[in-house]
Amino acid sequence: MVESTQKLPEDGFRINQFPMAAHGFFRKQRDLSQWVLISIFIILPWIKINGLPAILINLPDRRFAFFGLNFWSHDAPLLFFVIASFSLGLLFATSVWGRVWCGWACPQTIPIDGIFRKIETLVEGNHIARKKLHEKPFDNEKIVKAAVKWFLFFTVSLILSHTFFAYFTGPGALVSMALSPPSNALTTFLIVNTTTLIILLNFGWFKERLCTVICPYGRLQSVLMDEDSLVVAYDEKRGEPRKGSKTRSKKRGDCIDCLKCVAVCPTGIDIRHGIQMECIACTSCIDACNEIMRITKKPEGLIRYESENGLKGEKTVFWKMKTNIYLGLTILSVIGLFLFVFNRSGLDITVLRAHETPYQVLKTSKERVLIANHFTLSLKNQSAVKMEVDVMRTGKIENTKIEIIASTLPVVIPPGEAKKNHIFIKFPKSILEKKSHHKFRLQITTKSKDITQKYIKEISLVGPI
Repeated sequence: MVESTQKLPEDGFRINQFPMAAHGFFRKQRDLSQWVLISIFIILPWIKINGLPAILINLPDRRFAFFGLNFWSHDAPLLFFVIASFSLGLLFATSVWGRVWCGWACPQTIPIDGIFRKIETLVEGNHIARKKLHEKPFDNEKIVKAAVKWFLFFTVSLILSHTFFAYFTGPGALVSMALSPPSNALTTFLIVNTTTLIILLNFGWFKERLCTVICPYGRLQSVLMDEDSLVVAYDEKRGEPRKGSKTRSKKRGDCIDCLKCVAVCPTGIDIRHGIQMECIACTSCIDACNEIMRITKKPEGLIRYESENGLKGEKTVFWKMKTNIYLGLTILSVIGLFLFVFNRSGLDITVLRAHETPYQVLKTSKERVLIANHFTLSLKNQSAVKMEVDVMRTGKIENTKIEIIASTLPVVIPPGEAKKNHIFIKFPKSILEKKSHHKFRLQITTKSKDITQKYIKEISLVGPI
């Protein structure tokens, strides 16, 4: 049963949480994963591959880079595969491991728990000191500590907002704008500072309220999860009746009702009330309870990762129809993404027949009749470097007596730009061999950074029967 223990006070204002620091196996793993993810977020824009940042989302120029691969606005189908892979992967992970995303990878949880709460503890002390400081009237100590804390919050928010914006402009452009007067890039200045204030208020003040009040993901867990999904759960059979309870039973469970699991919870819930919407699966209650179990010399795992069926003593079935469908669709989306990327060439070529008559008959003599076909050749450079593009007009083409006339070729195309060219192909009528068409492989060559590549485009040469 999904239950909520969150209640508003009589004055209607928010309940401020002062979670106690947890220590244990999961806390160490979360610290490691948080610093890895934060480091990746900060470092990625500064890593250059093929002259561009590892990840670049340049919306004004409609240019995108991803670890050396360049994409443009016409690559929009790629976005479908990216969103589908992430969404379906999240559905699969939730159906198997519950809200593991919230506790271990969410961009809301990681900065709060990995940076802002550590700053708060450093400046104001442990959870008891923070609560006392919050409840006491304003004095010099409270003002000084609040000023230091919010100054550090603002500094971190400034770094995070600039790093976030670097993904859209590139670090070089961002540094240039940061060192120049605000009037030179007023729009950028306002956007970055607005983002800084949003980050500051969100991570410094609103905190987990975004998870419990705004984020829809917690409300979807009842649809995505079932009795076999792993969740952070309290083993009621083992823990009840608690020490100090009013029950007449002489038997006592392992729970001593120390409330440490509640004290460490960042959303302030009591995990012993069952699965709750506010639980973000941060595992702090597991570490806190295991510590108490070690002190009382009882087996660990009173609060643990477990499924509802597992708590009942029944077999947990992970691989079921729903899970297999989620996994299958995720794999198909990832395969589609890789196929789209690896089948994408550096030069996009479109050959269309011109709008006039399909062919022209050019008579040079009674024995020799030439046919001319007019084509429009559209070329788009999808790579990160400029390239010189030409049509092959030598070798085997001469042996077949086919002549290609392209007065505007070769042409140099900068990255991301397109050029349109007209080509005329002349050939003797004998090539048609009593048919109205002849398949011809048009060879297009590109040169960029001393690298030559060949592209083949099959077209049909037409003429009279």
